[in-house]
Amino acid sequence: MKFKRGLIAIFIIIFALVFYFYLSLLPPSSDSSKKVFVINEGDSLSTIALRLEKNQFIKNRYTFIIYAYLLSLNQKIQAGTFYLTSSQKIPDLIKNISRGGSTDYWLKIIPGTRIEQFSPSSEFTLISRDLEGKLFPDSYLIPQDYTPENILSVIDRNYQQKLSQARLGATTKHSDNDVLIIASLLEREAKALADKKIIAGIIDNRLSRQMPLQIDATIQYARDSLGDLSDYWKPISKADINIISPYNTYKNKGLPPTPICNPGLDSLIAAYHPDRTDYLYYIHDSNGQIHYASTLNDHNDNVAKYLR
Repeated sequence: MKFKRGLIAIFIIIFALVFYFYLSLLPPSSDSSKKVFVINEGDSLSTIALRLEKNQFIKNRYTFIIYAYLLSLNQKIQAGTFYLTSSQKIPDLIKNISRGGSTDYWLKIIPGTRIEQFSPSSEFTLISRDLEGKLFPDSYLIPQDYTPENILSVIDRNYQQKLSQARLGATTKHSDNDVLIIASLLEREAKALADKKIIAGIIDNRLSRQMPLQIDATIQYARDSLGDLSDYWKPISKADINIISPYNTYKNKGLPPTPICNPGLDSLIAAYHPDRTDYLYYIHDSNGQIHYASTLNDHNDNVAKYLR
């Protein structure tokens, strides 16, 4: 009797495990919309399974791993970009990612960079050279067969959306073109939105008083544009301040003629919504903290206190 009960208990456990295994093979949802899933070179089977589970492409990572071994596909999963749905069963999904992904690639634009720093090709650099500032920083999934014009179209759609978002309730009197130039300066001069808004107000104050902006980042841009450099935005020297260039804001009053980099959303927001203060000066200390001053005497005190 005990033996029969034991067999029944074992049968129930086996049945429960099989049933659970079957259920975990089923799709997480009926959503058939395709979503991007990237497998990198060197990703382990367990890493892939965990990410599939977290992104809700599968119900259970362990079922995925077991089934990959059952199908003898555990060593055949390919690196690449895949378009998966949450409505795929695990067997179909495993077969999908074992056939190799697309040859799409990611184009990442980091805030504050110049075109030359992220351009995917010399042709792209040439075609987009007048668009500095309008190549909105983000990560873009680009099909392999896209031309530079196609890539620029993808970036421009994103840029126009972000520009509309930043422009809402704008308080600046500058034109959109000048705002973009100011935003590029802010991107190189500050990290936090609050600081960017204050510096945007300082730029306005100096412009209204016909004071040169004296922004180091414009000197860096001018210097780096003179040669074929692999390393941009290095600190300036005293000699650099004497560079003859319309981008030299120590020698020339007003804004530089074009943006000096591609600004992110915070910089655009700050340029459209500057803080109104009486500050005219600012410096960065050795820790990156910014100190503001309304008078030259206060500014000199800050220099003596934080930079010497």
